[in-house]
Amino acid sequence: MQSACLVNWAVRPGSLFGYNPHVRQLLLTCLLAASAFGQTGKFGSFTNSDDVGDPPIKGAAEFDASTGQCKITGSGSDIWGKADQFHYVWREMSGDFAVAATTKFLTEGIGHRKAVIMLRKTLDTDSPFVQLAIHGDGTPAVQFRNTKADDTNTVDFPTEGPGTWSLKLVRKGTTVTVWIAKDGAPLRELGHTMNQLGSPILVGLGVSSHSREATNTVVFSNVSLEQLPAPAVARQ
Repeated sequence: MQSACLVNWAVRPGSLFGYNPHVRQLLLTCLLAASAFGQTGKFGSFTNSDDVGDPPIKGAAEFDASTGQCKITGSGSDIWGKADQFHYVWREMSGDFAVAATTKFLTEGIGHRKAVIMLRKTLDTDSPFVQLAIHGDGTPAVQFRNTKADDTNTVDFPTEGPGTWSLKLVRKGTTVTVWIAKDGAPLRELGHTMNQLGSPILVGLGVSSHSREATNTVVFSNVSLEQLPAPAVARQ
């Protein structure tokens, strides 16, 4: 996977934002909507909690408003192959956005149990998706299913061992870029992939135990979900 750098959006002197009050108001509205995500959902930034793929052991999610932490328990065979089984906490979104969280596994289990930030087309077990995953053994991976009922593709990165992992995923147009860090280190960019999920999609946090006979519990902290402004329209 090729690495790619995102250019931070900035206002240039004399740009359209500098003198057009309608554009200014639009961007302020987007920023206010983004800040509201942390307070409006039943699960903090998110609104729904569902099992995907009907795992035999039902999952669950708990949100602690005092700490901003979301504890998710999931079972299921995996998020992999042509169909998935896991627990998903999500909200519907369109356009460009950034989502981030710090993950900590609370239970022991199979090394390839997963905590993920996921973009998913639907709750169907074979839905297209793209995710940034950290496995229980400390292996980061970017994984995606491009079309319904297709195989899952993966780009695995070197295993660094268990720990507390910070994950970040940004979608801008059809480009999804991901960052990761371990035990409080600065985020580092892993790379990017192109994806045609479209809008609206389901944005959220997922947990799978990689087993139909066991559960996996992960606490997600420092969760942020930000709607990004649409690209500026060039002046004619």
